[in-house]
Amino acid sequence: MRINLSGQIRNTHLPDSKALLPLFEAVVNSIHAIEDIGISNGSIKIFIQRENGQQGLIGQDGIAPIESFTVVDNGIGFNDKNYNSFLTAHSPWKIARGAKGIGRFSWLKAFNNVIITSIYEESGNYYKRKFGFNIENGVYEEFTENVETSNTERQTSVELVGFQNPYKIKCPQDTIAIARKILDHCILYFLLNTAPSIEVIDGGRSSNINDYFNGNLQPNLDWQEFELSGQIFYLKSLKFYASEASDHKLCYCANHREVVSENLDRYIVDLHKNRKIRDGENKPFTYLAYLSGSYLDHRVNAERINFNIPDEPDDFAIEELRNISLQEIRNTALLLIEKELFPFLETIRNQKEQEIKSYISDDGPEYRPLLKYAPEKLRSIKPGLSPEKLELELHKIMSSYELDLKEMGKEILATPLEHFERFPEYQKEYHKFLEQYNSLGISKLAEYVVHRKIIINLFEKNLSIGSDGRFSLEKDIREIVFPMKTSSDEINVFEQQNLWIIDERLSYHAYLSSDQSFNKLENLDSASRDRPDLLIFNNPIAFVADEDQPYSSIVVIEFKRPMREKYSAEENPIMQVGSYIEEIKSGKHKNKDGRLISLREDTPFYAYIVCDLTEEIQRFSRLAGLTESPDRQGYFGFLPGIKTYVEVLSFSKLIKDAKQRNNILFKKLGI
Repeated sequence: MRINLSGQIRNTHLPDSKALLPLFEAVVNSIHAIEDIGISNGSIKIFIQRENGQQGLIGQDGIAPIESFTVVDNGIGFNDKNYNSFLTAHSPWKIARGAKGIGRFSWLKAFNNVIITSIYEESGNYYKRKFGFNIENGVYEEFTENVETSNTERQTSVELVGFQNPYKIKCPQDTIAIARKILDHCILYFLLNTAPSIEVIDGGRSSNINDYFNGNLQPNLDWQEFELSGQIFYLKSLKFYASEASDHKLCYCANHREVVSENLDRYIVDLHKNRKIRDGENKPFTYLAYLSGSYLDHRVNAERINFNIPDEPDDFAIEELRNISLQEIRNTALLLIEKELFPFLETIRNQKEQEIKSYISDDGPEYRPLLKYAPEKLRSIKPGLSPEKLELELHKIMSSYELDLKEMGKEILATPLEHFERFPEYQKEYHKFLEQYNSLGISKLAEYVVHRKIIINLFEKNLSIGSDGRFSLEKDIREIVFPMKTSSDEINVFEQQNLWIIDERLSYHAYLSSDQSFNKLENLDSASRDRPDLLIFNNPIAFVADEDQPYSSIVVIEFKRPMREKYSAEENPIMQVGSYIEEIKSGKHKNKDGRLISLREDTPFYAYIVCDLTEEIQRFSRLAGLTESPDRQGYFGFLPGIKTYVEVLSFSKLIKDAKQRNNILFKKLGI
């Protein structure tokens, strides 16, 4: 064997949780050997050898740890062809069976040594071949000799000697447990009636795997058949109560062997990948389905790894001569499988439906129309999704539903009026459309109300002291109200701003600038680099006497960091907004024709200062002649020098007023 064997073994991955995998490899090799010889009395015996003496007793039975396994079969044996394949790393000899030619390397991952003795027949003569296999020597001490043909029978034994840790201590020790694990691994051979007799022998105890399968699993088998274009297909299914979770599969078989398989969760939405179904007694099982029939037998390819059949249906005119597609076979089988699994998946579906209803009720009221008008779309959602993934799926379905509704609306509106008057079915469709359209409008309103609730909570959270003992920065507050360094020309005004938290009327304006200097504003001719937090130009009033008037009013909004204590004289926020307003008044503005003009003297100005009412802010407000509000949560007044109405709003008042304005909507939605 011309490879770096120690390197190959080092690169062979074998987790300690798979301690029995080397034994499985030996058993499957024996099954293949019996298949190759084509006998009906195939037999495999697995002998367990334990440590000599009674050191390290385990379990209540007082059985010693396993030292080695010996797998004996009456298959074709290690003739020259099979022996040469064994000597070839990554041999393609059994690739048609899905083998990769590396299973024997797992033997040396878990065992010190392997001894193989094989009596086989070749050209009418019997031979005995014996050799060893380990990391130090590779294949060693191989010899072959003739054997007398009288009373000689084929027999091959593979001894896996010197069980190593950590596999040794992780390996199940009970004979019956080992037999069950072998059955789990080789279940396909039993389902397709191709398994030889397999027996696990441990001293005076033995466990026949075939007897266990026939007595315990055979009753869980179901047979069904269906016909497509004159061809009969057989569907065999099993509720597999194995110890380890596995995928629910649909396997396509030919000549009593699996060729390809597909995970059923790709097609049946309520099946979980790697999660079992539970029966009426709440016992978990994996569902396995196997398709067979002469049509598949005759169309398996030479490598036995796929079928020579089309993926999709063709349009051949003569039904009896056309090729049946894989899609047709699959879809027909899935109908039978879904019908069989329906009582077991009903609990999963009911739980999923409750999870969706609960999420919509608590967190997604905008999706309520889907419960009534698109229940079939909701059934396409996979069960057990996280809230984030469920929200994404609901959003996709809502978008699809809205699109369908728009298409329905186009058809309704394109219908001649006389059809509504003369044919009741048109009236029925029209009223059905109106009902769904109104529900959709309500859901959109609900979505907006939920958005407001979230924004208020977010705003309130940013006013609390953080885990680092500090309050949020001013920019964190401003970003919630309106994105910084942008304008109303750059964003969707109604979806990306939250000016309503200050005043509902602020959302309706001609132009808004956020944290942009005066000299960058296209509608203002100014050289100043000052940057108001928010500067709002409101639409001109219709039918005013002066048609050149560009704005009906102008609003300046200034934010300060929560709980900021110290301000210099230049940082007095009332003085700041005053200087901004003087700059705006002194500059030139564009009218409706794009010409620069001066503002009218009587153009109303409003200024909002949003901050915490610290002692210094209160002092600034009193010195400016502002009046304390009745609730003592702010100051207001008119500054005649700059002809501006000024309102100093505390964060507490801002939140309180926003909650009160929206509270009736929150109550209606139950949030």
